[in-house]
Amino acid sequence: MANLLPSSIDNLELYRPFSKIRLIAVDLDGTLLESNESELPEKILSFANKFKNSNIKIIIATGRTLSGAEHLIAKLPIKNGTPIILYNGSVIIKKKYKYGKDCQILKKYKPIHQEKISNESMIRVVQISSKFRVKVIAYCCKWFGEDDFEEHAIGWSSVDKPYKEYNFMPVKWLEWSEIDKSISPSAVVIHTLGNTQVMADISKSLKGIADISFTHGSTYIEVKPINCNKGEALKIVANILGLTREQILGIGDNDNDAEMLSWSGIGVSVETASEEAKKCSDYVARRGVLDGAIEALKTVIHARRYKEELNKL
Repeated sequence: MANLLPSSIDNLELYRPFSKIRLIAVDLDGTLLESNESELPEKILSFANKFKNSNIKIIIATGRTLSGAEHLIAKLPIKNGTPIILYNGSVIIKKKYKYGKDCQILKKYKPIHQEKISNESMIRVVQISSKFRVKVIAYCCKWFGEDDFEEHAIGWSSVDKPYKEYNFMPVKWLEWSEIDKSISPSAVVIHTLGNTQVMADISKSLKGIADISFTHGSTYIEVKPINCNKGEALKIVANILGLTREQILGIGDNDNDAEMLSWSGIGVSVETASEEAKKCSDYVARRGVLDGAIEALKTVIHARRYKEELNKL
């Protein structure tokens, strides 16, 4: 069972693991953001800036696409060259901002890693979904050399067909019978509109596809390449940065954070997290969305302050 985060200096030894942290991987939705929020609260921006000049890196590990996360990433003290985990681990990019004419910032992202769902499996996902009243959106990435990439979304729907989806990307809508044989997305979301029976029926059929994995939200099923998750992505990031597990702290709230929380040297779930996330965590914050994440960040800062005293123990 996960412990509560240390809250007293009476036992400095509790802070020792936190004093080793060099990388903090934090989820966005449900951890830093409420479900109805589109902008990061000033409270977290102000607090995160305390790490701006430290030797501790903050990285984002999100299920969002770059289109959906870029405006948030730009406001956080994420250093140039720092990896960013997107699509719940299917895509990893590196922030690579440059200055152009008139000191204008040119936003570039260097691709590091990508996993894809095979076209054959994608076709089966669409065929299974076509039997139900659902909406399916496939998220694809195309690399352009070493400096940039393009995202696009392709959809099939028995319900509404909005011009843009949750991540602000325009969607190219196709008929259920239209499945391009070149489509190999990094993630697919099946919106079941809260119908639990439909979710159960589709999930049962998806289990027959060997090279995919999937997780559930309250109103959707997310399909990813097999063995693809935030934990596996974090291993890649750790290797790139030359860090060990003990130097990494993960903060999350949902089932799709479970592998990241489990693999991190210290996994912290916010108080409002799912049972699966809490089960995979070492610690649980006393507070929920945003404040729970800040509580974890404060613990790291306190541990750094107490490091000299800890070395004497």
